[in-house]
Amino acid sequence: MIRDAQFYDFIAQGLASMGYVDGGYASLQMYLDDMFAEKWNAEATYAQMGFPLDPDIRLNPTYEQIEAVIRPYTMAAYVDYDSDGPSKSVDGATLKTGEINIFKHEVYLDRKKIREKMALVDMLGGMRSDIVDAVMNLFFTSVDSLIGGNFNTVQFQRHQIVGNEGKLVIDGINNPYGLPFELDFGVPAKNKHTSTWFYKDKNGNVVQVSDSGKGINPINVCQKIVEDAEENDFAPEGHWECSKKTKNDLIAMPFFREMFATVNRPDITKDALRISWSNTVPKETIWNFIQEQIGRIEVVDKVGAIEFINPKTHKAQYHNIQAFREGVLVYVPNGEIGTVQSGKLVAIDDGSTRTAYYDGGRTMIREVRNGEKMTIKVKSESQTVCVPNLTRWFYYLNIMGEAPVEPTYTYTKVTDTEGKNPVQEGWYVQSDGGFILSTDTEVQEGTDYYVRTQN
Repeated sequence: MIRDAQFYDFIAQGLASMGYVDGGYASLQMYLDDMFAEKWNAEATYAQMGFPLDPDIRLNPTYEQIEAVIRPYTMAAYVDYDSDGPSKSVDGATLKTGEINIFKHEVYLDRKKIREKMALVDMLGGMRSDIVDAVMNLFFTSVDSLIGGNFNTVQFQRHQIVGNEGKLVIDGINNPYGLPFELDFGVPAKNKHTSTWFYKDKNGNVVQVSDSGKGINPINVCQKIVEDAEENDFAPEGHWECSKKTKNDLIAMPFFREMFATVNRPDITKDALRISWSNTVPKETIWNFIQEQIGRIEVVDKVGAIEFINPKTHKAQYHNIQAFREGVLVYVPNGEIGTVQSGKLVAIDDGSTRTAYYDGGRTMIREVRNGEKMTIKVKSESQTVCVPNLTRWFYYLNIMGEAPVEPTYTYTKVTDTEGKNPVQEGWYVQSDGGFILSTDTEVQEGTDYYVRTQN
């Protein structure tokens, strides 16, 4: 017997059994509002990032970057009795507008299990509660992964914008199956600074540059940026942000460890002993000391998990991408520094689809039953972007430099050695598979000598 789509509508049966019915029909909207309201609270989550939800959902999918005004208590004007005082402005300046890009993903409910349940329902001639419960468990997990993935997408946007000089860069690395684009929200060039304190060697270890603590004082550099921001740009009170990797890099720097030892153990007079003693101190103690010197630092410990299909194995694999760029300290205002803006989503339902909206209509969730492939999948769609509005008060300090490139050499055999002094000539001889400077003051019979030239 051939069944219609309604016969295998597991989700409708599950929604009804759970009491999610509106006007006599199973309501996916009620299910989303009840099951995920607390776990995925967009308003609270994004507000914590300093990017609260913009209450306006735009009919046309464009964002508007408005330079917000931190309103001071400006002085009144002295006028005569019959004149009105000047009207104070209430709006910020519009910096730019642009398209809100759409992001989507979808999950198939376990195909093997769904077909098994369909065969069982067909054999029984109807649904059984344990069958419905099993499918609803799959459905919940699918919706949860999609909504959670959307939240991670928006958080990745926020952290990349703040950590990458006000730019959101979507490319083949963090978006392997989508369209690349770049949004530059315009951080002033004067706000971007470089003061190289360290680099990473080939093993990933922090190597402090020789100038740190001598020609360069990292504490003075940070304090100068904050001082200029407040006195010259009239920036509001702020804080620093960095990645977790950068936090660990700063803790590993001998400069801060030696200073900590100097303050806490003045009886230790040798630099090497100060460093050794500081290595016995918990890392968080060093980290708190660093913040006492340069100000509060919020650590962004967020990564983006990217799924891709391995072209050789044809299986799904994952790799993580740091949202916040390593080797940079960012000074930004406290509190709100932007908004999360969204475009309006529209869908048409038919007998094989069921649609609902989440977080005030900013996310669309669709259940799609495919009779041809005999599958059920859940789709998510959103047009949402983080838009900063205080970029003129974003300050960047790039502190990690490139590791010096180790030179390579070519060794050329000397053909004319008669009467020469190898030491004076600066010739090399082979040793243990490599080359070392010769110590011969006279040419030795049977020994080959080489001239070294840098590539």
